[in-house]
Amino acid sequence: MKLKLLLPTLSLCLLQWFNTNAQSGLTPNATVRLSPPNVERLIREDESNGLHSRVAAPLTADIGLDNAGTWTIHADGSATWTCTIHVPGALGLGFIYDAFYLPPGSTLELSGPEETQKAIYTFQDNQPGGQFFSGFTKGATAKLTYREPAHARQQGRIHIRRVDYGYRESPNRSVLNFGFGTSLACHPNANCDAGDGFRDIQRSVCRIVMVLEEGTGYCSGTLINNTAEDETPYILSAYHCDEGYTPLYDLWRFDFNYEGENCGNPATEPAFQSLMGCQRRASRKESDFVLFELNNAIPPGFEAYFAGWDRRPNAPDAGIMFHHPSGDIKKVSAYDQAQIHPSSINWQAGATPPNHHFNVDFSVGTFELGSSGSALFDSTGKIRGQLHGGFNGCDDTNAFYGRFTLSWDEGSTPDTRLMDWLDPAGTNADTLGGLDASPPAMVSIGGIVTNEDGIPVANTIVYLSGPVNDTVTTGADGLYTFFDVPTGSVVGLHAFKDDDIQEGISNLDLIRIGQHNLGLLSLDSPYKEIAADVNNSQSISVLDQIAIRKAILGINIDYDAVDIWRFVPAAWPLSGPNDPMAAPLPGVFMISNITGNIPDFDFIGIKSGDVNNSADPGN
Repeated sequence: MKLKLLLPTLSLCLLQWFNTNAQSGLTPNATVRLSPPNVERLIREDESNGLHSRVAAPLTADIGLDNAGTWTIHADGSATWTCTIHVPGALGLGFIYDAFYLPPGSTLELSGPEETQKAIYTFQDNQPGGQFFSGFTKGATAKLTYREPAHARQQGRIHIRRVDYGYRESPNRSVLNFGFGTSLACHPNANCDAGDGFRDIQRSVCRIVMVLEEGTGYCSGTLINNTAEDETPYILSAYHCDEGYTPLYDLWRFDFNYEGENCGNPATEPAFQSLMGCQRRASRKESDFVLFELNNAIPPGFEAYFAGWDRRPNAPDAGIMFHHPSGDIKKVSAYDQAQIHPSSINWQAGATPPNHHFNVDFSVGTFELGSSGSALFDSTGKIRGQLHGGFNGCDDTNAFYGRFTLSWDEGSTPDTRLMDWLDPAGTNADTLGGLDASPPAMVSIGGIVTNEDGIPVANTIVYLSGPVNDTVTTGADGLYTFFDVPTGSVVGLHAFKDDDIQEGISNLDLIRIGQHNLGLLSLDSPYKEIAADVNNSQSISVLDQIAIRKAILGINIDYDAVDIWRFVPAAWPLSGPNDPMAAPLPGVFMISNITGNIPDFDFIGIKSGDVNNSADPGN
């Protein structure tokens, strides 16, 4: 009797909840306002610690699709979420997400006060770990606009855990001193005449956006070759860039090809190509070097170049530097002669020993904060060191570069020297030429779709999203294969099967779920737990039983929150952060850093409501 009395009451509550959320403009905090930090204190901290890489400070935030902004549901079933974020006095705002997933066809647009300043993110920007850093907009106000197509409703995940407050301003001006258009006027752009003859190595240099516990900063880095010439994505930069900070390497962003098309300054910010996440492989303070390895291979579309190097001790007679001063578009500087600096250098963060740096006077251009870590190239285009610092400006500049020859083998362990990483075969080479990234090879991705018992699931449509978009429908054998997928790409796979909601569900399933809810007999696999959770609440309750009862009685022909069949990769670890009762399963499963054929991306099919596997997978 209790169940009969409870059913209409619960149905009414659920109906009211869905009706309320289907309307537009009902979220009260369409604009999120955060309190600014104490900027004077931040600057005092930077000055007293000798730390100048930081340009923005972190503010804790809790901004997501379900607790902020305004939803609008459109007539075609698609939806738009908008949210404005304002922090008084900010010169720029950056956003760090602890949940970020954009299903195929959806977009997230990030815009500042100027309509021309927009960044648009898509499915291709998803990261395997679900974290993301979307960079900066200028000014104290930013607007986020998320557009979700009807076929992907409620699949997107966006949650901002931190807003970074830009506070580093240009002298005598309350404007942001980092990012597009903020570097000194005496910097020639990378595509000016000074860069002629060095266009290959120009493609090796990237901007590094460093995400730290203490905020955000900028440096420059160079993609560097190794004697195996296997295109391992090593980036050479400067030790001091994150010295004294707590780096969050999974969120570091490496921006390639961020430059103007020609010698003139572009009127609008140019696009760039990014990779996110790295591991620190080796570093040493004395010669101020650090070597990172990116978490993902360099995609062929970047047309990147792996720069060569020369570890001999002599000073180069002339050369060039490509760099990102103040985090601006790529610039170029040139010098006529380098000298070995015979004395120690007293930096604010501590002294470095004699003879560990080259001393360079520029004949063209200069450097700024953000240029740190840029490679010193000699006249043959080989790396001889990386920028530590010095005396910058548009006149009488003087720069110091940590010497590559001392970074090579002066350290006593692999994590303090370059030789173990850049000469993995032990060739003892003194020099190495550069390397163009290989063109993409075409590979295949396939697998089999079965149920938990290993029986093939027929008539499953498997969708491939990415640089190639395709669909395959499984036959009686449950097999699928996609061809001509380019290596280095990021793709997503999603499986779908239409079926009669009543197929394979009965009162036996309700009894078994009831036993689980009462603690009498737990469901014995995570797949059965997923099957029981038909309202997608990451829990199993009487509400699921009610929804399944409605399906059995023919009251409902579909579930509100889940598909009739759900699919999980067979290799997906259904425990820890991927526990089906801890977080929603993604609708699309990502594959990144593809290097060869993938013949075994198998799926497990789960019939919603069927916890005893009685549904016919061949139906």
